Amino acid sequence: MASFITQYIADVHELDGYLDGKPIVLDGSSLSLPQIAAIALYPPSPPTYAPSVELTSSQDVRAKVAASRAVIDTKVAAGLSIYGVSTGFGGSADTRTDDPLALGAALLQHQHAGVILPSTASPPSHFVGPMPLTDPTQGTTMPAPWTRAAMLVRANSLIRGHSGVRWTLVEKMVECIRKGLVPVVPLRGSISASGDLSSLSYVAGMLIGNPVIRVWMSAPRALRATGTSPLPLVSKEHLGILNGTAFSAGLASLVVRNTETIGVLGAALTALAVEALNGARGSFDPFVGEARPHVGQIEAAHLIYELLAGSQFAVGHEAEVKIEEDDGVLRQDRYSLRTAPQWLGPQFEELKHAKETVRVEINSTTDNPLVEPPKTEGADGVIHHAGNFQALAMTVAMDHLRLALAQIGRLMFVQLTEILNPLMNRGLPGNLAGGEAALDFGGKGLDIAAAAYAGELNALGGMNVGVGVVSAEMHNQSLNSLALVSARYTLTALEVSELLAASHIYILCQAVDLRAVRTEMHARTGAVVRSALSETLANAFTSDSLDIATRKVTPKILDELDQTTSVALGLRMTRVASAGVAPLLEVLTSDPSCCTSTLDLAQIAQFKQVLAQRLEALLTELRCAFMCVPLEEASLSSSSSRLPMFNIPPMGRAPASKYLAPRTRLLYEFVRLDLGISMHGSDNLRKTVYGMRARDQEVQQSWDAEMLEEAGLGKTVDTTHGDKVAMIVEAIRDGRIARVVARMCEGIDA
Repeated sequence: MASFITQYIADVHELDGYLDGKPIVLDGSSLSLPQIAAIALYPPSPPTYAPSVELTSSQDVRAKVAASRAVIDTKVAAGLSIYGVSTGFGGSADTRTDDPLALGAALLQHQHAGVILPSTASPPSHFVGPMPLTDPTQGTTMPAPWTRAAMLVRANSLIRGHSGVRWTLVEKMVECIRKGLVPVVPLRGSISASGDLSSLSYVAGMLIGNPVIRVWMSAPRALRATGTSPLPLVSKEHLGILNGTAFSAGLASLVVRNTETIGVLGAALTALAVEALNGARGSFDPFVGEARPHVGQIEAAHLIYELLAGSQFAVGHEAEVKIEEDDGVLRQDRYSLRTAPQWLGPQFEELKHAKETVRVEINSTTDNPLVEPPKTEGADGVIHHAGNFQALAMTVAMDHLRLALAQIGRLMFVQLTEILNPLMNRGLPGNLAGGEAALDFGGKGLDIAAAAYAGELNALGGMNVGVGVVSAEMHNQSLNSLALVSARYTLTALEVSELLAASHIYILCQAVDLRAVRTEMHARTGAVVRSALSETLANAFTSDSLDIATRKVTPKILDELDQTTSVALGLRMTRVASAGVAPLLEVLTSDPSCCTSTLDLAQIAQFKQVLAQRLEALLTELRCAFMCVPLEEASLSSSSSRLPMFNIPPMGRAPASKYLAPRTRLLYEFVRLDLGISMHGSDNLRKTVYGMRARDQEVQQSWDAEMLEEAGLGKTVDTTHGDKVAMIVEAIRDGRIARVVARMCEGIDA
């Protein structure tokens, strides 16, 4: 079997093929998850192109359907007793009738038991009641994509020739899919035991034009509006439509497909997190997987390892140093990075298994009874009373997938919180503040929100729907899978996972920008230290001793910079400069080439002052360059009034790009350039966050519509953190990020 990543890339490209005009052909055996996504998520909406679906032209397939139908006609004509054709249903299968059409109508009648709000039968009322706690329609009906997926899956099942229905029925169902006719189906009420009977009964009701069935209008009106004639059903066809797992399998298909993106993002975001934290690529070395050869672990490690190739932020392996050289330094990356392959590996395997389970289901016949056409001419066909409608395979796949989402979410959450924590993020500002820590709390709100998402995922992941079945329908359906219920909960987990993944992407982009700021600051600090020493202590040093002093003082300065990210800028740089005094005195008193006879302690104080001012100026100019803020707009302390000192040009809209690996850069630049979400902190640096200025507190009675429109991304009043995360969520859900991730993974052969 192909690797998880290879399958994922193929799925992304397959969907794009249908969106570009490749037709989808139903043949009963080759329906794929991308095909279901194409039809379910892209309905006809002129002038926008919608993927097309058509029935196979294979005469063998048509002959099978015709032969299956002939078996039913022959046995009905002979007066033979067939379940669901001459008998009642389920626990009422001890009743008999010779009127199969009336029996079919009674089947639809008793299955139309789902609750849809608002009711169409309520009399008009002048009573003003309380507002509902949730939207009545959305809270009680299935979204149209679920139903379109179910109709496609059911049509694919019926075309297999085991259901005893006419080719005309399958054609009518496909016609409705093409025209965008979607019945309003109750959200709840299916136990997915004898298939999704109740849910599919609304599809049948639409096909026959039942006036009480809504197609986001009444069924007859919808059919007339689209030029679609209703189809009277014949014996067995009512049950043929209802008795299958199409809703469970259709929704499961959509959920599995989108969960694949979350799974691959788990690895891609781990790679970005390694870069943000200056982590070690060596944690994912192939040798590690060879020593513990779980397939999923090997695939995850290989993917992360290759994604990090060419990164200037990630280290290859931790350098081997003497004990005294790294005393007090974390010797290895924390679990959220170092054990990511071991954590993601089982989820990769679970995703592959779930996908294969669903693929089998959507290309299966899930009716009862099953019709086996005669194998030779003149022979009798066989009716099999069995249980292919029992959808526990879908339940187990969805239960396991929900747990996998919770596990992936746990990894993302831990990485996110560690990156925001200045005690754990290797020198980045707390909360990833772009401006002054006292007036910029950066991602703190997203940190809290992520905890809420992770907590909800934990609850959903620990829920095992498959063991919670209850007996139903005169104890006939004593075992019922609740597969549709499980798929619904897994979709909820998927949506929460998308919120968490989008938050993590937003935080990681901010983190790598700040890592680039720190890298630039560190790269320039040595020269600043040397110039301050040369200017204030020129009489104490030779050229060689000046170099020695610079090499001794600079590491202490850099360490103190990393330890003081939460301190106000002026005070911070005073403390940083003070950290250089001890190593400076050590050089002056131990190096015989230093001339200390004329040294004045005031020169040491002057060195501290000059160094502090220049470091403050350097960091301020870097912040402005990274956030494209003109220096004159930045809110500066008095000691920085002589800017610019360093003439650092603007770094552009994606300032960290040059440091990132070529593959991870694609996702970062998608956020920064395609979505237009800039590095956070410019408003804090300017002190233009809405509400910081006194005039913002005034009641703006005079604001007109044009002024109100100035709020938004890149506008006078910037939009919220949450709104920017929402843009990323939309890009996850509409497939744009899936395409970016597929490009990141292209050529990585696991």
